[in-house]
Amino acid sequence: MSGLALQAAGAEARNLPPLREELVLEPGSTLRGGAPSWTLYDPVANRFFRISWLEFEILCRWNLRGAPAIAERISSETTLDVDAQDVETFAKFLDDAELLHRFGEEGTRQFVARKAARRHGWLTWLLHHYLFIRIPLLRPDRMLEALLPWLGWVYSRTFLLVTVMAALAGLYLVQRQWDTFISSLPWFFSMEGLALAGLALVGSKCLHELGHGMTAKRFGCRVPSMGVALLVLAPVLYTDTTAAWRLRERSKRLAIGSAGMAAECCLAAYALLLWSFLPDGIFRSIVFVWATTTWVLTVLINVSPFMRFDGYYLLSDFLDVPNLQDRTFALTRHWIRETLFDYGEPAPEFWPSRMRRILIAYAVTTWIYRLVLFLGIAILVYHMFFKALGIVLFAVEMWWFIVRPVVNELKGWIGRHRARRLNRRSAITFAAIAVLLAALFIPWRSSVYGPALLGADTRVKLYTQIPGRVAAVHVAVGAGVNAGQDLIEFASPDIAYRLAQAQRTVDSLTAQIQSAAQEPDFRARAQVLTHELEGARSELKAVAIEHDRLTIRAPVAGTVVELAEPLGIGEWMKPGELLGFIIDASGARIDAYVEEAELDRIAVGDAAVFVPSDIGAPRVPARIAAIEETAIRTLADPELASLHGGAIATRAGPDQTIIPEVPVYRVKLVPATPVAPRRTVTGTVIIDGRSASIARRAWQRIVSVVIRESGF
Repeated sequence: MSGLALQAAGAEARNLPPLREELVLEPGSTLRGGAPSWTLYDPVANRFFRISWLEFEILCRWNLRGAPAIAERISSETTLDVDAQDVETFAKFLDDAELLHRFGEEGTRQFVARKAARRHGWLTWLLHHYLFIRIPLLRPDRMLEALLPWLGWVYSRTFLLVTVMAALAGLYLVQRQWDTFISSLPWFFSMEGLALAGLALVGSKCLHELGHGMTAKRFGCRVPSMGVALLVLAPVLYTDTTAAWRLRERSKRLAIGSAGMAAECCLAAYALLLWSFLPDGIFRSIVFVWATTTWVLTVLINVSPFMRFDGYYLLSDFLDVPNLQDRTFALTRHWIRETLFDYGEPAPEFWPSRMRRILIAYAVTTWIYRLVLFLGIAILVYHMFFKALGIVLFAVEMWWFIVRPVVNELKGWIGRHRARRLNRRSAITFAAIAVLLAALFIPWRSSVYGPALLGADTRVKLYTQIPGRVAAVHVAVGAGVNAGQDLIEFASPDIAYRLAQAQRTVDSLTAQIQSAAQEPDFRARAQVLTHELEGARSELKAVAIEHDRLTIRAPVAGTVVELAEPLGIGEWMKPGELLGFIIDASGARIDAYVEEAELDRIAVGDAAVFVPSDIGAPRVPARIAAIEETAIRTLADPELASLHGGAIATRAGPDQTIIPEVPVYRVKLVPATPVAPRRTVTGTVIIDGRSASIARRAWQRIVSVVIRESGF
């Protein structure tokens, strides 16, 4: 039925405004349960509305005088039980969708009000739309219609069979030269390779959109536009196939939704086969990208049903639920309200129990997915711009997509409770909310936690000082040593040669001076020989000091707790290599690391307890001895770094340093009871600090991050 001329000439006098004349009403697909449906098409806005039997009967009698007359006629002529309120509700939907004619002063005022409500300043528009901006580039309908006779063969079973055979043949040939195939991948990490991969990606995406458009045109749908959409300012191609909703057969809509991915998979099949026959060069590299990367990215991105990509429309068609997200979100919000407050309101739609559970599960999963996605986008947006603008856009992102929907729902709860009496389920829910708020805002938590190390108060590392060969090892792990005791001896032929040479020079000069004393011209030579002897003795002393450094001695008394392995006789070692550790187990200390937001809750003298990571080890009571005034720049205890499985978030810095990701302060503690640790023990320090609420701690952490990242 086209051009609904169902209203009479006296439409202006009726209670209900007339329908717009260009609207098109067509039979739709059969709904779940076997009920018929119709599609109401607005060609001006290129929008489609799925309506059921009731709405269809109302439209067929729109030429009557008003809502009561329409309801009475439907009730008398059909098995439907309709009242005037049902008609008024549908009329409001038509009016909100701008499907009705409005005349006179009232109509003009409504039109102006709606236009003003949609008008935003450029800044407001940009804040609301910069995540997804659609830019139409061409109107492809005529082009697709001309191409269809030439490309109709791609929809044949013969083409499908040939494509599958090409894919299997390509896989067989590639596996025979798999090493060569894989070796092509590293080249694409170069600038030239990235540019070529981008060019190949654009080509495959054009084919993807052509697949959507050609399939839609094959089924008689109009394709009004193709273009570029900016998704977080990243360009992606799109094809407007909204007209697919006019198709009654669900299989055709599924075919249109999957045509893009199918086109890229066909391209990948032929590219995989073609790669084995092409010589090395640019075209073979492009074919490699088509065969490996583009179709995988397409499937991973488009198959997701949680965003409005191909996967979403495929799931919507598969479930036969148009406007899937809007309807499931409304259903799930109703389910949450009834579960928490038992308002007794009717559900937005009736669904069988199994289908209802599926739709609610989909909505909840989509919300979780969007929360993670929008948080990631907010962080991406923050890092894409300079810090001040990044913070503003991050805040807009969090408000618009995460906080605002929650606030609006909470406002709805408050509005409903004002008009209703408190029931049992609402009382339980409010009590649970009160307990949760108390847990968040009452300062009941006094403990401050920090990763820590328990070790000897004196802990010395032994290093090689000069290169040499191990000549002797005088100690073993666990042996007690005295200060100055020889531990490890090294030998160096070069130093030994220079020491012997210097000693011979001293001896020679000394002998010359003694023999020259009997000569008549002794005084003339004595001054020269004496000067040379002083220089030789200085050289001997320097070489002797260097030779003495070949012997590693204990700098303090204590116990050897670790030696380098292997440390065999004859092994050569270079300067700066770690040889072992000596500790003085008579005293112990604890080094803990506390985040900046917790500093105002602790002070010198506060009691604490060290909890070892080994649950079988005893706890160690302690007290704070000192708190450093500045945050550490590098972490000196690698055992606590996240790079090595520790609890402090870190990243690798220059020169093998470890840099904390967040500001942390070193807190030194002394055990309250004697402890004699023979090795370093990791664990957690629990400090008995001042009480603070969870909300306050979270707010302090947020403010700390904002101040640190803002740069002003």
